[in-house]
Amino acid sequence: MRRVSSSLLTLILAATLTACSSPEEVSQPTNSKLDGIAQPTPTCSTQEFVAGSDWIKGQLKAFEEADAEKAYSYASETFQRANSVEDFAAIIVSQYTMLLDIKDYQIISCDKSGEMFSFKVKISDNQGDSYAMEYILSRNGERWGVDGASVTFKVS
Repeated sequence: MRRVSSSLLTLILAATLTACSSPEEVSQPTNSKLDGIAQPTPTCSTQEFVAGSDWIKGQLKAFEEADAEKAYSYASETFQRANSVEDFAAIIVSQYTMLLDIKDYQIISCDKSGEMFSFKVKISDNQGDSYAMEYILSRNGERWGVDGASVTFKVS
């Protein structure tokens, strides 16, 4: 009888302690000083990143080959309607000579807004300079096109 009441007492005590304990707490994220800073989040799908990157790589290869018409063929239809191949070549020669002397490059990220895509690209030239660039691409159906590019930062 003592064993039964001792076992029963142990069960009641265990049940009481379990009922009185607080539920398992789930760790909540804490606020940090970074909460107000916009964190980069990719908005392009993997397929969009790959396809847009391939388009940029194609144009960079055409620059490497000094083939202005081929490089121009990667421009969007909108850009081509507004600029001749001669205008395009003049822009590259006057403002983007590093594209004609690329040592290496890296396509870093892609952000999407509708059918417009912003690609961050890092380019190093054979002179030892590095450039952060932003390529703006659009997509019309399955056809990609470069609408513009700009140097956002130069490291000498």
